[in-house]
Amino acid sequence: MVLKFKDNNNITAALDVSSLGAIRFSSLEDHVLGFDEETRQSTGEITKKRAELIFGDKRKISSRVTFPPTAEIENFKWREAVELVNPEFHLTYIAAQDGNREYYELDIYADGLKRVSDQKAAETIQSNSNNKKKK
Repeated sequence: MVLKFKDNNNITAALDVSSLGAIRFSSLEDHVLGFDEETRQSTGEITKKRAELIFGDKRKISSRVTFPPTAEIENFKWREAVELVNPEFHLTYIAAQDGNREYYELDIYADGLKRVSDQKAAETIQSNSNNKKKK
């Protein structure tokens, strides 16, 4: 599977999702609620769900992933091996301003999460460590 960028952003397929390494569930974040511009109040309707996931094998990074309101992401345990369903990656360029440096931000969206069997998780970790030894 290749990383997919919204509207292609004139970027060709660059990375394989497996290059992210093992993916583990960290925590569920507060849902994003709808907002009525006219009344200036929350509608109470869930518009997005978010979770914090941990990516990588040896060198781990934590990143927020956004899901649609219908995604079933509430039943995962801390550090449980998961797989993203139809992931989409949005790369946003933030220009330098007010003395701050420019940077890129990677927003990750997915349709849901799947549990990864212990066997598959072990194979992913093993193959990633073998790939690093070859370099």
